[in-house]
Amino acid sequence: MDATLLTPEVPDVAPQLPPRRLGVLHVAGVAHDVYTLAEMAVLLRVSLSDAARSIKLPRTTVYRLFNLGEWPTRMSDEMLKVTANRLILLFNNRGGKRPEVARIVRATLPGALVIELDDESEDTPDTKKDEPMLMAKQTLSPAARKAFTLFTNPFDGEVIDDTQMFTNGEIAYVREACMQAATGGRFVAVVSESGGGKTTMLGDLEARIQRDRKPVIVIKPWVLGMEDNDTKGKTLKSTDILASVVTTLDQLASLKQTLQGRSNQAKDLLVKSAEAGYSHLLVIEEAHSLPEATLKHLKRLHEMRLGRKPLLGILLLGQTELALKLDPRRASLREVTQRCEVVHLLPLDGDLRAYLEHRARAAGRELGDFIDQSGVDELRTRLTITRPASGGKTAATSLLYPLAVNNLVTAALNVAADLGVPVINRDVVRAV
Repeated sequence: MDATLLTPEVPDVAPQLPPRRLGVLHVAGVAHDVYTLAEMAVLLRVSLSDAARSIKLPRTTVYRLFNLGEWPTRMSDEMLKVTANRLILLFNNRGGKRPEVARIVRATLPGALVIELDDESEDTPDTKKDEPMLMAKQTLSPAARKAFTLFTNPFDGEVIDDTQMFTNGEIAYVREACMQAATGGRFVAVVSESGGGKTTMLGDLEARIQRDRKPVIVIKPWVLGMEDNDTKGKTLKSTDILASVVTTLDQLASLKQTLQGRSNQAKDLLVKSAEAGYSHLLVIEEAHSLPEATLKHLKRLHEMRLGRKPLLGILLLGQTELALKLDPRRASLREVTQRCEVVHLLPLDGDLRAYLEHRARAAGRELGDFIDQSGVDELRTRLTITRPASGGKTAATSLLYPLAVNNLVTAALNVAADLGVPVINRDVVRAV
């Protein structure tokens, strides 16, 4: 695997010696010659941040160690041994064969320093490989704002006006399905992974309703602390939903205490509002936490009519667990799944570059001001993982959702500024 390094140009005053091979590393049955620790990190998918946390050194110091083979000059021999042991254990934990990893790390140490493996180290590897984790929220550092001449971050993911809303074929379909739920009384569930754009989609829908002056009343029950059972939290029940309908349509209404009375109260208000020309949309976020009983009750709410017109459209927004609950093969919820249209917000995948270009143009800049093609390609590689599949095989899984992409680009801008690199390239993304 190629691991291009960010090394300074050297005047051509003398022929350079060929790089010294540190050792051989076997990955997935293939032997790789390793010339730098950076190459081994790429093969074992160890990021610069991972290494910095594990060996307890600044990220810039780790960058020089990995790419240039430079250990900190002021570090004592004892501390060098401890740090080298931590590094060996990290690479071993990520799938590297212990003898090969140790041989490669030892070859980078200065002079004749010899280390012994410390099996009792605090960083003992787990037998179970870590699951890939998405980044926490990233913010631009002052150095990155200065280096890239940015007052606001074009990759923060916030959509505050129409120019910032990215659409492709799949997103356009989901947008239309949401609008049909609002104006046509349809029952729609929008499903995606965390960070897939569900909240952005809801904000876009509400903005279009307001901009186009559509006579739609949006009803949003509180879902704070909602879980699918009362052991973990509080379930959202039909009485809560009916209360939200009543208080949204008549803020001064006194809620009926019985389910029958509250149901009649909600329907009467919906009928009066519909006769006045309004449509109604019930929106439930975090809908993957809805219990089965409430999903069945939603179907019955959706069956309320004024003539042929549904009184209440329903829009559910939830993570992939919601799609499992609404699987048509589940007999317990077949009455719901036959009436609910499930639409998916998919990863950006082939539209990754188009998305990044759109975000840059919305800020009045060009994508090339921030990242080159090698950097875009490495973003795709970094956010594509393999997971076990049926038959003992593995399958590639894309994590190229807007939130993950935005956080990784923001972190890469910070690293590029720290390293003095003019734009994000492949090596910068690997260093995050």
